[in-house]
Amino acid sequence: MADTSHATRVITLGGAKGGTGSTLLASGLAIFLAQLGKKVLYVDAHPQGPCVAPQFGTMRSGALPPWAPSEPEARGRESATLHVRVLEATREDGPAPELSLRQPREIARASGADFALFDLGSGVRTRTLDAMLESDAIVTVTTPEPVAVEAVWRLVRHLYARRLEDRLRTHGDTGALDALHDATRAHAGPPMPVDLATMLAARSHEASAIAWGELSRLRVRLVVNQSRSRADLELGDAIVRVGQRRVGPVIEFLGHVEYDDAVFLAARRKRPLLVDAPAAKASRNLERIARRLLSLDAGRLAGTAPTPATAPAEVTEAPPPPTHYDLLAIDRGASDEEIRRAYRKTREIYGAESVCLSGLLTDEEVSSLVARVEEARDVLLDPSRRRPYDLSIAPVGVFPVATAFDDEPQTETSASTPPMPAISPDTEFSGATLRAVREARGADLRDVAARTKISIPYLRAIEDDDFAALPASVYTRGFVVEYAKFLRLDVDQVVRTWFRRYRKSSER
Repeated sequence: MADTSHATRVITLGGAKGGTGSTLLASGLAIFLAQLGKKVLYVDAHPQGPCVAPQFGTMRSGALPPWAPSEPEARGRESATLHVRVLEATREDGPAPELSLRQPREIARASGADFALFDLGSGVRTRTLDAMLESDAIVTVTTPEPVAVEAVWRLVRHLYARRLEDRLRTHGDTGALDALHDATRAHAGPPMPVDLATMLAARSHEASAIAWGELSRLRVRLVVNQSRSRADLELGDAIVRVGQRRVGPVIEFLGHVEYDDAVFLAARRKRPLLVDAPAAKASRNLERIARRLLSLDAGRLAGTAPTPATAPAEVTEAPPPPTHYDLLAIDRGASDEEIRRAYRKTREIYGAESVCLSGLLTDEEVSSLVARVEEARDVLLDPSRRRPYDLSIAPVGVFPVATAFDDEPQTETSASTPPMPAISPDTEFSGATLRAVREARGADLRDVAARTKISIPYLRAIEDDDFAALPASVYTRGFVVEYAKFLRLDVDQVVRTWFRRYRKSSER
């Protein structure tokens, strides 16, 4: 009998469009975890029928597969695939109804696996959405083509509407629930999440708290497959950036998989790519994505309930409108050359041939955004206009980051904002020093996380000098670099002095 108390991590992979490579990613993730010695349950739930089981040398249906391989099976297969068991769960009325997708976490727990990967295929059926929303991590795959990117937005819209519907029904808000259904019918599908949240927020404070709160907690991890050009490699970041306006902070970019003939050859041989061609560039991409996925939201993927320290911050109202700096994706200390580079990149993102806008913005909305981008460039490159603008968007009594190290005396202070600590070329940066600089800037950890894409638990661990809570040093170094850039500090000095304390701690 399986140990039902075993904490199994549940990861769902799928999308609104087929043929983008979710099975390639799922099988690669399964092999990567198996090579780490983890037991992996691969649930092949493609609605069109099973498609991955032959790669792992098994076809199980109707029962949870055993972990101990038979002797002939062990002789004929690579060691990594011995830790992977494939389960077919594609039919609600199949030979084992208890293996349907209605309760993916129960399937995972009963299997005794360390990880359960649900390869859901394409579509936005209710059972697919419910399985995703019950998992620890949702992963979707797109390719650099308009139809595939539009499918990403469609998946996010349906996921948010389904999550919001369940929450409103549990809360008993029938009026808001009816409004959600009316909006869905009027738009021939759920509206964009920000539009839907704004509509419900106008009904009541309770509906606003639910709508914005659920939007702030929803996360969808994105992978771009079949990347060939520089524009393809930058597509994931562009999708995250343009999505902020209509879908909120929902999408997180995991990485890309380069176009590689080794993928086709591995499929012909019916072997997982990481087994058939482990040195191929696509295999290296998959391994990098797997490491990135496991490093994100470590608390959730560890199978534990979020604690106050790791849970997402509660959001109960609409975010403020984007500033000129937000539109250009730069910080307030950006130089003129940085502004010009950011402007050129932004115009490229919102250009007529931009793939990331497919299915997201109308032509009128794009034209309006381009006009705002032009205004942002003009204001920020004109010192006589930039200085008043910076003061107009800064919190009351707090200087913006751009003027933090100006030679001008800071005459404006706030009783609620601590003074800036003394910084010199000899300063030894500790977590407490970084926290003091951040608080003097008037920024909270959510501001840092939104700009740097570093999760709040890791930022808090850096500030607390809680070295044991941080990932491997190569990832931690990247986090400290991005944090120092956000604070407009000397990156080399921060990394050198902070890591001196980090290394001393590891030697104890």
